[in-house]
Amino acid sequence: ITLQERCSKLQCAWLLVYLTGSSLLLYYTFHSQSLYYSLIFLNPTVDFMNFWEVLWIVGVTDFILKFLFMGFKCFILLVPSFMMSFKSKGYWYMLLEELCQYYRMFVPIPVWFRYLIGYGELDSVLGRTLGILLGLLYLILKLLSFFGQLRNFRQVLRIFCTRPHYGVTASKRQCSEVDDICSICQAEFQKPILLICQHIFCEECISLWFNREKTCPLCRTVISDHVNKWKDGATSMHLQIF
Repeated sequence: ITLQERCSKLQCAWLLVYLTGSSLLLYYTFHSQSLYYSLIFLNPTVDFMNFWEVLWIVGVTDFILKFLFMGFKCFILLVPSFMMSFKSKGYWYMLLEELCQYYRMFVPIPVWFRYLIGYGELDSVLGRTLGILLGLLYLILKLLSFFGQLRNFRQVLRIFCTRPHYGVTASKRQCSEVDDICSICQAEFQKPILLICQHIFCEECISLWFNREKTCPLCRTVISDHVNKWKDGATSMHLQIF
């Protein structure tokens, strides 16, 4: 998925249908195990889970969550530009991806906790003790991960709420001084933006540039103090298995 308005809306619609169909087919195939329970922090209806079954359940749930949030991004991409601007879509993509990663971090907890505590079902003091210790260790690691991600999430919320600007609208005279041509797309300016370094670009072009960079494309003056790597609609390749 990209932020460019020129991308095919038909392809986006087909992707949305594919993601929905794949998810429904997967859950229908394994409906007896109620894998969808994991999405709402419940345990699937499996009497006994070994290590590989836990990995299977957690892995499937993680992919489904990725599909779900990719579907949300498709819906945003399909929104007409007169209802939601190019720049606004970028902020929504960024927020959705951060929410997705946070949600995926918590979803595996019930499944893994049940499996680890299951050691306590062994008919021995050692088994019960080991189960409790593993469960506590897992929760501690999850808390550390939570606080490690909290700073990034708060920064994303701040950016989403404040919507920082990279410059001001350029005047016609300023645009004419550079022949009314954007240095990025090599076409006539569309909503020209004047940066603090006095270089002018299309709003769409420079917004897409600052999704990955912090400096001006021409003089390398630092314009932004952060890189919003999810504003282009990308999805993390990380697999949340614990």
